Amino acid sequence: MSKVWVWSGLSAAMFLSACATLPDSTPSGRSAVGAIPSASINLGDWHRAAPTAVAQHFEREVAGRYAAGLDLGAVSADLRRNDFTCAANRDSAGRGDPPDQICRKTVTVDGCTHTWQVHLRDTEGNGVLARSRAIYDRRCGGDGLLGGPG
Repeated sequence: MSKVWVWSGLSAAMFLSACATLPDSTPSGRSAVGAIPSASINLGDWHRAAPTAVAQHFEREVAGRYAAGLDLGAVSADLRRNDFTCAANRDSAGRGDPPDQICRKTVTVDGCTHTWQVHLRDTEGNGVLARSRAIYDRRCGGDGLLGGPG
């Protein structure tokens, strides 16, 4: 009879643990606006660094700042506070998974035009950031993308 009680106790414990609510690892709704750092976006040493180094720095900065699950409006507002211009993407043309919003900042210094872009995606249409992509480009004179040949 004692074996029955032990097995019953173990079965009950396993059943209850299976019913326990565990935290979800994926975002299920809008995160608090406070999750976005209040400091300005750090663009790094874009005046002197190689374009690839600036691009890599910007990619890390955006990835660390805008996690999936953040409110898309809060992300756009933060980018605007950092002198980016944001607009809904109107050029979907049926290609791949185009961003829902594109935020851009352009600075021209010493004959070079520096452009930072953040592409924001909201795949569910619920106003929650699904993912972002950071892009940097520098053009000087007749240069092509990332300072390469035109």
